[in-house]
Amino acid sequence: MATSVLCACLLLSQAITPEMIDHARAGAEAQEQGRLDDAIREFHKVTELQPASAAGHANLGNAYFLKGDYRASIPELEEALKIKPNLMGTQRTLGVVLLVLGDADRALPHLEMTGAPDLLGVAYYRTGRFGSAIVALEAALEAKPTDPDLLYYFGSATALASKRTHDQLIRIKPETASQNPSPPEPGNSPSADVVSLQKALALKPDDPKLLRAFSRASELASQQTFEKLLQSNPGSARSHQVAAERQAADGHLREARLEYAAVVQLNPYTPDVHLALGKLFAEDGNWPAAIAQYRVECELQPANPEPAYHLGSALLKTGDAAGALEQFAAADKLRPETPRILLALGQAALAANDPTRAEAAWALLIRIDKDGEDAAAAHVRLAALYRQQGRVKEAERESAAYEQMKNRKGR
Repeated sequence: MATSVLCACLLLSQAITPEMIDHARAGAEAQEQGRLDDAIREFHKVTELQPASAAGHANLGNAYFLKGDYRASIPELEEALKIKPNLMGTQRTLGVVLLVLGDADRALPHLEMTGAPDLLGVAYYRTGRFGSAIVALEAALEAKPTDPDLLYYFGSATALASKRTHDQLIRIKPETASQNPSPPEPGNSPSADVVSLQKALALKPDDPKLLRAFSRASELASQQTFEKLLQSNPGSARSHQVAAERQAADGHLREARLEYAAVVQLNPYTPDVHLALGKLFAEDGNWPAAIAQYRVECELQPANPEPAYHLGSALLKTGDAAGALEQFAAADKLRPETPRILLALGQAALAANDPTRAEAAWALLIRIDKDGEDAAAAHVRLAALYRQQGRVKEAERESAAYEQMKNRKGR
């Protein structure tokens, strides 16, 4: 391993000096021996001696990655790819880092360059591209048919794809949504049906017959995949996660919390589990427990706005307006111009005695959301704010805008 890392450094560096070779060799040897802090120091010296060395930055970023300091690895890996974009190992590592930190949108283009179907499937799933996730995960499962993570994501992707397709069918042709689709061809597995129907839908995305068949095939594939997961990996974290989700869907909150607690005990780094636990505690009104779970998820996925948004909501419920505003601002920075985040940001700003910031958030929300439900709520809140400030004309304008929205939508 030390030799390969050193060779990469020698081949890719633009101006090799004996001092660089010594530091690269020392860094490679330290990394091979598990002395990652020493490796980081040595690779730092390589990048100081030759800032344009793609391998130097790549090795440094990889050492940070192996240490688990993902945030520190990102700028080094990005710098390496800026210098030499065709470093496929570095593309993959950067994609994994971003995915782990909860930034699937930024991770996706890096993972698409590497072509690894398992990582691609997860990235597609976490960006809401369920059709692409299904195709990638189905391919990954061919190589690892009982992998609990792949089974979980495939089961979840097909379930969500089924719901989304059914909702689309209701919008397009509601009278056909309840009709039974044609039975699948004999011998075909549900997952094979899903993939073939997904390809057909790419050509005819609004075909009611295809939508109905795809929704049903996806539902069956999800059920069978989760059953396979529970049978092949009965004591795994993912099996407990499936059980928790089922209990929560049935309204059995206590049982769901126990299953999620088992997930945390087996693998406390499982993404979204602390977020789900926080939501269960919030449903029971146990805000301190919910806040504690949301904080853990924020640490695990600092690039994902969802934990910050829910943490902000919980803090606002408990009267911590300043803390809520901080979290909503963080969520807004991670995912700008998201209506529900802007609505909450304005509420927290007003509670924190910052009406100017509240007004700006709600005004932006109205511009981007237009006739949406969040925009309607923003008109109401702005009208109340303007009345409180004695700005009668502005208050009347917002009230009139809200009434117009009600009339258009038949609210």
